[in-house]
This record gives sequence, structure tokens and C-alpha cells, in this order.
Amino acid sequence: MNLVERLKKDKKGFTLVEMIVVIVIIGILLAILVPGMFKYIQKAKDKQIMVDARTAYLDIQMAAQELYAGNGVTGADVVAAMPKAATYEKEKTVSIKDGEETVKSATISIPDGGTVTEVTIDASNGKVTDMTYTAGERKIVMVKEVWGEVEPVKKD
Repeated sequence: MNLVERLKKDKKGFTLVEMIVVIVIIGILLAILVPGMFKYIQKAKDKQIMVDARTAYLDIQMAAQELYAGNGVTGADVVAAMPKAATYEKEKTVSIKDGEETVKSATISIPDGGTVTEVTIDASNGKVTDMTYTAGERKIVMVKEVWGEVEPVKKD
């Protein structure tokens, strides 16, 4: 018996109904899994924003402490060098000047794609107490040295 004759006699295979049932089951599984996957992806992105925000906080804190440690520098000088209304992106150098002469300077590096605003520094010890970190359409806020949750940026 040759191959063609054997294939004609062997009529084994899947029916159309069986194929449709398998496709429906796969569709149901995808409908359940895909939304959950997107939720986990967003959680991972939010964790990365938290890490970047804390990295930015540490860098700003180090810059503030470096300025605060300068000879003859007061807390008010540090607050003036790093005003609350300032926006920090990528790399920025902050300086304390006496007239035209720079007394002390420090560089702040912010993770790519992030922006730090509303930085509040305690003039008595040079410590960063409040700040807002924004990355894309998400932000995280630190108030009185306590971090909040990552949330969407509210449009005005």
C-alpha cells in the first residue's frame, strides 16, 4: 500500500467543532490573563518610579548636605540656593554665591525622564522634607519625609 492510499483510509484528525472549542477556550484564557498582565506591568512601572524618586531624593539630599557643610553657609543660604519653586531635571548644579564668587556648589542628577519639583528644605538642618517626583504621566509625592503612592498626574 502506498502513502496516498494509507492517507485516504486514515481519516483521523480534528473536527471543526473540536477546533472551535479549542479556540474558544484559548480566547477565554486570554480574556482573563491579559488585563491581569497589564495590571502587573503598571505595578512594575510604578515600582521603578518609586526607585527613581528615592534616588532623586538621595541625590538632592546629598547636594543640600554638601552645601550646608560649607564654611560660613547657613540653612537660609541652602534654602535660597535650592528654592521650592525650582525644577530639577537630568543634571543641575546649585551654588551658594557671595556676590559674584561661588562659595559652595553641588551637582544634582535626576534619573532620565524624571522631574523633581516643590522641594522643601528645612533651614535648621539642611534636610529635604517635601518633594514631588514626576515621570511621564505618573507622580509620587513625599510630605514630611513620608512617601505617598504613585498616582496619575492630574491635568488642570
